[in-house]
Amino acid sequence: MFTNHKRLKVAVILALLASSQVSLAEVSPFNLGEINVTTTKQQEDTSLSDNTITQEDMRLFNRETVGTALNTLPGISMTQGGQRNEQLVQLRGFDLRQVPVFVDGIPVYVTYDGYVDLGRFNTFDLSKIQVSKGFSSVLYGPNTLGGAINLVSRKPVKEFEGSITAGMKTDRNLKFNGYTTDVNMGGNYDTWYWQANTSYVDNERSRMSSDYTPNRFENGGDRERAYNRDGKINLKIGLTPSEGNEYSLNYINQQGTKGSPVYAGNDSGRGANYWDWPKWDKESLYFISRTTFGSSTYLKIRAFYDKFKNVLESFDDARYATMTRNSSFTSIYNDDTYGASAELGFDIAKTNTLKLSAHYKHDKHEEHNKGNPIQTFEDRTISLGIEDSHHFTEKLSLVTGVSYDKRDTIKAEGLNNLNQIYAFPNGDAHAWNPQAGLFYKPTEDSDIHLTVSRKSRFATMKDRFSGRFGRAVPNPDLATERATHYELGAGAFVLPELKLQGAVFFIDTKDMIQSVSLPNSACTAGGGNCFQFRNIGKVQSQGIELGGTWFASDNVEVGGNYTFINRDNLSNDQQLTDVPRQKLFAYSKWKINSALQILASMEASSSRYSRQNQALTTWLSAKGFATGNIKAMYAVNADWFAEAGINNILDKNYAYTEGFYMEGRNMFVNVTRKF
Repeated sequence: MFTNHKRLKVAVILALLASSQVSLAEVSPFNLGEINVTTTKQQEDTSLSDNTITQEDMRLFNRETVGTALNTLPGISMTQGGQRNEQLVQLRGFDLRQVPVFVDGIPVYVTYDGYVDLGRFNTFDLSKIQVSKGFSSVLYGPNTLGGAINLVSRKPVKEFEGSITAGMKTDRNLKFNGYTTDVNMGGNYDTWYWQANTSYVDNERSRMSSDYTPNRFENGGDRERAYNRDGKINLKIGLTPSEGNEYSLNYINQQGTKGSPVYAGNDSGRGANYWDWPKWDKESLYFISRTTFGSSTYLKIRAFYDKFKNVLESFDDARYATMTRNSSFTSIYNDDTYGASAELGFDIAKTNTLKLSAHYKHDKHEEHNKGNPIQTFEDRTISLGIEDSHHFTEKLSLVTGVSYDKRDTIKAEGLNNLNQIYAFPNGDAHAWNPQAGLFYKPTEDSDIHLTVSRKSRFATMKDRFSGRFGRAVPNPDLATERATHYELGAGAFVLPELKLQGAVFFIDTKDMIQSVSLPNSACTAGGGNCFQFRNIGKVQSQGIELGGTWFASDNVEVGGNYTFINRDNLSNDQQLTDVPRQKLFAYSKWKINSALQILASMEASSSRYSRQNQALTTWLSAKGFATGNIKAMYAVNADWFAEAGINNILDKNYAYTEGFYMEGRNMFVNVTRKF
């Protein structure tokens, strides 16, 4: 069996043996996978400030996962850690239950709880990430309360193109941490094309900052159980028989395993959870087509089938060897989702573009602890939408839209104290989602927009039915969350060398799902902290997002963005968690000569609430921090590219979630062969 070093050596040798064709690989977006709002007659995509991350950006800032890539954008704050060791984001205060994730317009969020661990989704096979905040196209379908995140895959443009990258990581003492390797290749032959991507990420270990103070669960040095291994295959084949007509079949298989570092904070009443995930596997098969009729009418069809398998093992203690205590278990999830959508677009006049959409999605979730009966949950969701773009002039457009969403509970089962299955009552929920936006593009490189949108989110299966290990009372009748978004934004080159963009926003959220304390006797677990989720929340949020890029010279570029957000819980004294009041991301790139570049970047964040302490007497926060990175990039020639860098260069001890600290200073080296 290969050691880690031998596997890395094989990956590098494969790169050395790659094709010697002298041509640069182009990362072209898979246009069928994009979802755009028609805002002007000149182009179909509005920037809405700067809410797209390209593959070039992901590589430039070494953002290997979707979560870390999104963290470079204004209005988005990443969280990482917690007892589930997940990489999540909050978009203007809305979490991933309220901001669904799509791949090429196909929903991929986890059926049961609505979350998706973005640390399991790497960026190597993507062309771009589209982010919609508040005002998101009704063509996405239901549950876009706070917006939508769309991961757009690649499409080849040449007869043969691709790249191979191999990388190695170390800690601050140059001790081996892990490696990455990815291969992207494809070909386009006018009437058909193919694309194949594969990658493997093996993070064996990480080392904590030297500033960390040991506690009873974590002694510092190597971070216990801080590992993950993720493999992914993405295959695509498509037909383009004529201009405007395209038919594509896509298959994605990703398999992961991860550890879960224990709590390392200062809450003396909190114990440790000794958890491992030996399986975090997702498989998707989807078909997308676009057929044109005449010069201005098209029909786009999406059909998909998605499977998710997840195994969580909870052990007795830090040996991770036995599972004999009442708190130990093996939890098994098995999800199936299938569905389809249709989008019909056409010009009803020279100044009007109309789009109609219909969505159907069937979700089935099965779960059980090993040795217990299987509980089954099934939901059916439909959505109908209409979106109209009226072009007053070539520069000024009004976009209006509305959707109707409906969710039906087909089946929901619980498990009583005698290990017997019982049925929850079935129910349904529905929502209307109107929106309007005014878009003005005075020049080719400037835009102004004013949008108002009312969005909704259905309660997830977990929200409605989970007993939270006996600490919660299920509430099958949870209603729909609703939010109204107001935004004014603009972007432009104010000088030939200076681009600025920004947005101000106000969000009024009603019927937000929050917990209500109940008598301890109402819960099956006994003891304290019994609660139930109810639609009692009213939250108002307001903020500003600013960004800029200064092209100081042909060789120097400086950029960044700043976010300020204020969130008020008007319902009770519960703190709103996981979102810092202020966040800054900045970078500077210096091109020393035609081959060598230096990049420095930094992230700064104010403190954020994480949770209450175990005794429920105070709220715990992850402290504010600032951390920096630096790397050098060297182009050997048109085909070969190498880079080396240092992350967390000052070895800061920081956390996105209180008690779950990030890696200290670490280094990396990557080598890429393009063809």
